[in-house]
Amino acid sequence: LTVMMSRTLQASTLHSRQLAASILSWRLPRAWPTLSESDAARLQAGLLECFISCSELPVLKALGEACNALCQSIALSHNTMWQELLSAIGRCLSGDALHRRAALEVLASLVRSMGARLHNYYPEIGTTLAACVKDVDLNVRIAALSVVGVAASS
Repeated sequence: LTVMMSRTLQASTLHSRQLAASILSWRLPRAWPTLSESDAARLQAGLLECFISCSELPVLKALGEACNALCQSIALSHNTMWQELLSAIGRCLSGDALHRRAALEVLASLVRSMGARLHNYYPEIGTTLAACVKDVDLNVRIAALSVVGVAASS
């Protein structure tokens, strides 16, 4: 998994970086239950670092899928939300337009997949979305409205 994470940032082509991130999202759920506590913590930190450091939308989208897959695995095994992911999403929302968009797309995925587990966060998410739908970047506004639509239907 650590090799795949490094390839998401260092592979020589965009397609290779995107593929590495996609493979991560497939492998994470199966590997998660077998990891020690320290390995799990390193994996979580490494995946978030990859997401925050990435600057290519296709790779960011695939890393977002990997984050969602890991968040689901954490919820299943520990019956809790991955708080560091939610914090990273918050940090990305105050970053550049690319990361604001990617963070909102991850948030939409989380709302879709985590459902009721996120209801306690809806007031804060609502406040954030109210600002994001007024963003100067059109793609960020579209991503924010997508989260609103997913939340309304969940």
